[in-house]
Amino acid sequence: MRIIVTGGGGFLGRLLIEGLQEEGEDDIVAIDVVETTIPGCQVVQGDLAHDQILPDLLKDGPCTIFHLASVVSAGAEADWEHAIDQNLGGMLQLLEACRHSAHVHKVVFASTLAVFGGATAGGEVGDFIKQTPSGTYGTTKAVGELLINDATRKGHIDGRSARLPTVIVRPGAPNAAASGFASGMFREPLAGVQSVVPVSEETIMVLGSAQNTATCIRLVAEIDSDRLGHDRAVGVPGLSATVSEMLEVLEKVGGPEARSLVKLDYDAATDELVQSWPATLDDARGRELGLPADPNLESMVLAYMKMVNQ
Repeated sequence: MRIIVTGGGGFLGRLLIEGLQEEGEDDIVAIDVVETTIPGCQVVQGDLAHDQILPDLLKDGPCTIFHLASVVSAGAEADWEHAIDQNLGGMLQLLEACRHSAHVHKVVFASTLAVFGGATAGGEVGDFIKQTPSGTYGTTKAVGELLINDATRKGHIDGRSARLPTVIVRPGAPNAAASGFASGMFREPLAGVQSVVPVSEETIMVLGSAQNTATCIRLVAEIDSDRLGHDRAVGVPGLSATVSEMLEVLEKVGGPEARSLVKLDYDAATDELVQSWPATLDDARGRELGLPADPNLESMVLAYMKMVNQ
């Protein structure tokens, strides 16, 4: 079976592809808007929202599509039109290609805990809590989840959505995510570079390692469709931690020198967005469906250090 990964050139997409290759998959196609090279993988450069990329890729038989391509949180807030165009336009193009295909394809949509907000801001959420997003990014992801549900109901796809926690530690340059500081407060100090945290030390975030999150996205594709029922969205296990607790782990693994490189510099716009997200995830359903969880925050950071030091 052919596997297609949209946004395959991104960090999480590459991790997912590496995991799939380790499982023996060899017909993998990555789609990305920027030119990129991925070992052992065919790469198609194009804009999923506007280019007719998928019809030819879907014609030879049932495929599994991991849909990771997205304009992320702060970037979506800064440019509403672009976020709607890419996040919703890309999803609609994907679903249309599947609907007109001669085969029923499996679609795994990378969603986010930012689909919650409003009355649930700072509280506990789970798979069956009403979505009330407080940002453009979360809104587009909530719409995407509903489209996945409906396209599955109609028999156009076998869909499922993986609701991701804030993923740490992402290597490389910072992206446009409002949560990016959660990676930066480890990545930069551990490399001897100063990092800025734009929220208070009491801020709580639901976190997951990049490695475990990529594994869970892959495993969501393997869940028996009947076990998912009508609501195809599954919360990927994550653990809650305050910024203060994150700084303690930074000092534990990197020493006082690394901790001294973190500067608290409050930014109201970032704080408003981050505070609209849930602080606790009831991930019991995800665990029951076989999704693993990180043991603790320190293990997430150590996994990153092992990866960058290989």
